[in-house]
Amino acid sequence: MPMPGSAQGFSLYADDELKQRPGWIATQPFSNITFSIDLPQETCYVVYLAILRSYKGMGTFSVEVKDYGDDVKKERPPKKVTLKKDIDGLWDSPISVPSDIQITADDDPGCSGYCEVTIRTDPTVEGREGNKVKLLTLSAHRCSPTRKSSNKNR
Repeated sequence: MPMPGSAQGFSLYADDELKQRPGWIATQPFSNITFSIDLPQETCYVVYLAILRSYKGMGTFSVEVKDYGDDVKKERPPKKVTLKKDIDGLWDSPISVPSDIQITADDDPGCSGYCEVTIRTDPTVEGREGNKVKLLTLSAHRCSPTRKSSNKNR
């Protein structure tokens, strides 16, 4: 995972028993972290975020992707802002596992070169034991022309 441009309330450490699975972890509401993606100018990259999903103590958060295209210095407003709200790290299965979440779409470019990805934790959900958010990986892949064309045929 890249080093963030800024991190408030997130720390990088391994919280598993064997200390083998590090991630950027926040346990408080209103924590935020921003990562930069700097790739060759393309028409489309898909942004993915892998998080820890678990059955206890997990919180919710939002992800925002700002696409600056070729404007590395961010001197102009973003070309596009993609916002996905209410991602939840809690689930019913009694196991903790990494889970990939696609943030931007193949057929609607959310990142075309230089982007910033900001994750913000939400207030603690009433009735939950905690508000933990654990980020494992952030990645960007070229949009899939196969997926775009197969969606058009449906």
